[in-house]
Amino acid sequence: MISRTSAGVATLALAAALSLSACGDSKGNAENPAPKSVAQAAGNEATQEKMSLYIDAFNALIDEHWGVSKYFGDYQKLDIPNASATATLHFPENISHLERAISKLKEGRALNGGNQGKKADEAADKLIPQLEALLAQWQALDPYFESRAYRDDALAKAKAAHDAQTQAYQGSVAGIELLDVALSEYQRASNAAKLEVMRKGGHAAEASLLDAMQKADLFTNAVMEDNKAEADAQLPAMEAAIAKLREEQAKMPADNSNKSYLSSIADNLSGMVGAYRDFKQSNSDGYREQVVDRYNSAIGNMNRVELPA
Repeated sequence: MISRTSAGVATLALAAALSLSACGDSKGNAENPAPKSVAQAAGNEATQEKMSLYIDAFNALIDEHWGVSKYFGDYQKLDIPNASATATLHFPENISHLERAISKLKEGRALNGGNQGKKADEAADKLIPQLEALLAQWQALDPYFESRAYRDDALAKAKAAHDAQTQAYQGSVAGIELLDVALSEYQRASNAAKLEVMRKGGHAAEASLLDAMQKADLFTNAVMEDNKAEADAQLPAMEAAIAKLREEQAKMPADNSNKSYLSSIADNLSGMVGAYRDFKQSNSDGYREQVVDRYNSAIGNMNRVELPA
């Protein structure tokens, strides 16, 4: 599954090993038939480890508090070209967080992912240099701002670096979006196969969960793109999936460790739908962001669910 960063950002976050994204199409066609098995869709152990590392890095890069887009927005607010050296300027960065994300990308890139990992590898190859350029900017400018050295040179160093800093941010954001597309396609195909295995294996509750989250992924993406016609078209299936999830959750034994999580997820998804209806009525981005928040909450709860192997 993928969680969203905000209503105004098209980049999506992924949930652990059974997540989806807002890009790509899991339906088969003549050129790309739907996978017939989990192994065909998800690849071997190395492929799945690669994708898990990529997903971890991706989630870090779009984190609500420490993600690249968040820091880019904070940096833009400084308005460096017009800033005054007499002001107290707080340079936005999280060097260690970005270093860890880059490290995970490189670790994943080093693994052989076969055909299933090819598109993600290509995206990582484009993204890593952009992130490294951004990291270099942070490492050079953070001590400068922290020590208030900009007061001695009237922000000359910061202004000279502004274009390169902006380009590094823009390149990183674009690269993250490419990685999102690649991981989304992989996860949707993988989850479609896993869903079928769960159904055939008698795991009705877990299958209903995965089905609801797949539909929520597509629904939330339509909302993020402000495509109300598409969101409306998906809404009946979305609500039917939530109802099925509640039905299967109610059948679970009281001592099942997943029972409470599935209940919370159903509530998250119902709240997501409610926020969408508020958004439709008011056209307020605040409600659209609530759709994103509720979806993210569902993703967080899903990461706690123990799914059958």
